[in-house]
Amino acid sequence: MSSSNVLPASLRLVDMRTARMDDFTLHLADCIVLTQDGDILLQYRPPHWRTSPEWVTAFGGHVEAGENILQALTRELHEELGAAINPADVDFIGAVSEDWTDHRELVHVHFWHDKAGTITGCYEAEARTYKTVADALAYPKVMDYTRWALGECLARGLLT
Repeated sequence: MSSSNVLPASLRLVDMRTARMDDFTLHLADCIVLTQDGDILLQYRPPHWRTSPEWVTAFGGHVEAGENILQALTRELHEELGAAINPADVDFIGAVSEDWTDHRELVHVHFWHDKAGTITGCYEAEARTYKTVADALAYPKVMDYTRWALGECLARGLLT
């Protein structure tokens, strides 16, 4: 884990080697996406959105019963972007819990570069693209875990 990226006070980094998965009431599989053209692709939730309206976040969602994390991520990216991903092409960034859920939900955060150009559209909320991490972070309402994940991707050389 990179020490150059500061974890916001609202988040807790969860060590997957020692964490008890049953301690969390919900698991989410989310992903920072880099398009074939080299743009950072994030999801903007419009004003009418039920949760966190007008915020920018990573793509992904709930892990359903019977799914492992990568299966859920593959399903979510297909549903939300039409993407066809190979789980071997996904990088695990880290797992965090958020204070607004009383740290009861665990977000498994990943990075994926759509090198083959399989994204066909945005079928949930609205797609927002950014050339650099700094461009994405300039938007005032970036979810804390997404802000942290973008910083981790930058620190690891996955994004510029």
